[in-house]
Amino acid sequence: MPSLLALLVALASSTDAPRVHSISDISQEFTFYMDGRFHTQYLKGVGRDERNWGSLARLDLSNANLLVLSEGDPHVPYSEASMERVLAFAKDGGTVLLMADGRDPMPPGAELAKRFGATLSTVKAAKPLTLVGASADVEYRGGSVLELGPEWTVVVEDAQKQPVLARRALEKGTVLLGSRGLFGHQPDAKDPINAAWVTPLLVEYATKKAIDPQKPFTGAFAEHAREVGPLTLEFTDGTQRFADSIANEYTAVRPHLVALTGVEPSAGMIKKLLILPTGGGGFSSGERIAIAAWWGGYPEHRYPMVELIAHEAGHSWVLPQPEPLWNEPIATYLGIRVGMRLEMKEAKETLERQLAAGRKHDPDYTKVDPLAENAPRDLVWGKSYFVFEELERLHGPGALAKYFTTKRKLVAKERSGYSMDDCVAVWSRAVEKDLFPWFRSLAFRVDAGRTELDDVGR
Repeated sequence: MPSLLALLVALASSTDAPRVHSISDISQEFTFYMDGRFHTQYLKGVGRDERNWGSLARLDLSNANLLVLSEGDPHVPYSEASMERVLAFAKDGGTVLLMADGRDPMPPGAELAKRFGATLSTVKAAKPLTLVGASADVEYRGGSVLELGPEWTVVVEDAQKQPVLARRALEKGTVLLGSRGLFGHQPDAKDPINAAWVTPLLVEYATKKAIDPQKPFTGAFAEHAREVGPLTLEFTDGTQRFADSIANEYTAVRPHLVALTGVEPSAGMIKKLLILPTGGGGFSSGERIAIAAWWGGYPEHRYPMVELIAHEAGHSWVLPQPEPLWNEPIATYLGIRVGMRLEMKEAKETLERQLAAGRKHDPDYTKVDPLAENAPRDLVWGKSYFVFEELERLHGPGALAKYFTTKRKLVAKERSGYSMDDCVAVWSRAVEKDLFPWFRSLAFRVDAGRTELDDVGR
């Protein structure tokens, strides 16, 4: 077996990159990192990567040779059928990478590791770490060591000679098991730690299973879909038990969003609701919103979920022209206002907390330009909320609805860009008052002369 150092040399001198068909699993626990970023860091240029959004037990792995797994979340444990599918893939020649750390209680990936003949432990790995048999740097973000049987070969060990990454043959294939701290985490893929040796390691073992680059190679999407009012509800076997409850929350939230904005969602938007196996947030692509199944401790704690749904759905009201400064703050503000309409005390508390956080940087909200490159996040969010509250107080009730209604009429979806100058012009048209002086009094550097949408006060 060639050393890892030899593999590095071979890879560097190769003119034809090996072909890897990898599937990164986000069905056990969704993270933005696994949604393409792992591939960017470790496999870009050596093959293709797809994602598995659907139940792992149903995944077609026939034209894949690398399956990338995380330790998973206790809310969606690895099913027996999923573990059998993973084992069968490895035995048939595929390579499985399971990135996992032990903790108390153990994550679902611990049960899968046992199927491979290994045990996750709660013993913390001691730095520095060493790549066995090669002189290469090992960067480590922290985690735990492994407990292994004799069939395993240690790839990385800690300062106490305990295994942190190991490999073993499993019939025709290979299993790689290692601490999550050996790999990148950032959703922007800017931390490709250990790529110099991780990439050749993955390529060496994955390419032992032949794949056909000419044949279709795809991941899988959530396999269940059901029509719920104006939405298509999308979920997997693992998230099914959360789906109806979250769909009901959207049904409750939607009419309040319509009342707050004065308009329906933009044409073609918010047609699908995907349930994500995570507590870590959601996203909106316009047509589809995706919601974390147990966000904020749901269902025991309801307000965070109401705010999240309103936030992600709110983007479908704002689109197709995103807000220039407060695209995220305005979505959360809509969530806060929905919570207030539902008489949730946490909503007002959230608003007051953010206003107070912003005032630490600008006590009366008249000194710091939120458009400045170095404007603190709390200032941007706090001042945004302050503006919305003041406009409602001065020009309401329903000033926000007037704004959205006017924006929908004035700003075409084909328009190239939507600046803060445009935004203030629309606000001015909505309330029939020149608001440029008022915004400048709050330190916004806006100018009516930079937008053709302004005709108030001229």
